[in-house]
Amino acid sequence: MKDLDNIAAMKKIDLSGVLESTAKFADQCQQAWNESSTLRFSEKYDHIYNIVVCGMGGSRFTPRTIKELYLDRIKEPYEIVEDYTLPSYVDKDTLVILSSYSGTTEEVVSCGYEAIKRGARISAVTSGAKIGEMLEEYDSVGYVFKPIHNPCGQPRIGSGYMLMGHLGLLYALKLIDFDTKDVSNAIDFARTLSALYQSSVSSRDNTAKQLALFLKDRHPFIITAEFLKGFGNCFSNQINETSKMISDYRYISELNHHMLDGLKHPETLHQNGVFLFVLSPLYSEPIRKRFSITKDVVEKQNVTTREIRLTAPTKLAQVLEAYTLSGFTTFYMAMLYDTDPAAIPWVDYFKKKLAGS
Repeated sequence: MKDLDNIAAMKKIDLSGVLESTAKFADQCQQAWNESSTLRFSEKYDHIYNIVVCGMGGSRFTPRTIKELYLDRIKEPYEIVEDYTLPSYVDKDTLVILSSYSGTTEEVVSCGYEAIKRGARISAVTSGAKIGEMLEEYDSVGYVFKPIHNPCGQPRIGSGYMLMGHLGLLYALKLIDFDTKDVSNAIDFARTLSALYQSSVSSRDNTAKQLALFLKDRHPFIITAEFLKGFGNCFSNQINETSKMISDYRYISELNHHMLDGLKHPETLHQNGVFLFVLSPLYSEPIRKRFSITKDVVEKQNVTTREIRLTAPTKLAQVLEAYTLSGFTTFYMAMLYDTDPAAIPWVDYFKKKLAGS
């Protein structure tokens, strides 16, 4: 479809209710925070000296977002594992958090059993299934949620549960300190923004629709830094799965040390590539300077650029602002491609082959 203001046409494509789930992101965040932050942990969860989070895909970029956002506040070393095995240092003083929306992610389940063998303490952010059963069997506490605000059922569209579930879990475990008013204010800000991106708001006034129209048929490189690094991973994942379009995420200042000399070839990069700079006034001064110079270098090599300027007053609120915009944008991109935003046929095909069917 070409007209993103044709609501009836969108409903015919979005049979699973992805738009409805996207619009409930703030509600997901509120539910997850209220429930996870008030969990009660026994004494066996005292004296934790390192944290390992095991997650994949949509259950990985959410804890990574929390890690990058609160890099200066999480009290113990915090590592994310995206594999079948745990680091050698995991032992009885380690908290292993099993991050799996479905509760069945193969790599995460494998890490869970390995953690138990090593005597590590386990917790989880999950909707249940195998990992929920594991928590019960081994008398462990985790955040097991009912995704009432994600009618489409896709994990990446239910990112509010995983994002604020992880934050609330760390808070309940006293592994992070911050003013909890920041949470309610950030969620309120996200809810206000969500109203501006609804399908009923015309393309002329809808930033998410405008960005979707711009990104169609391009290869975006999502450029972030500092506390927004995890969001870059989120946006790229959503473009891949929801919009069925290729994307990459990179961050400053790491890309400044190699990528700037990689923009000459292939020629298609100059035709379809775009550097999407996610800007924040809350970045440090050296990073803000690097963004400006990076944009100059990219444009001098005839690669298209575009800026997203976040406006929320706090870092957490800017993360929720960015998640809200990316969720709606990738939904509208799927509409432009006449593509079911919920379907992930090739991921499903891969999983069936892996299972031997």
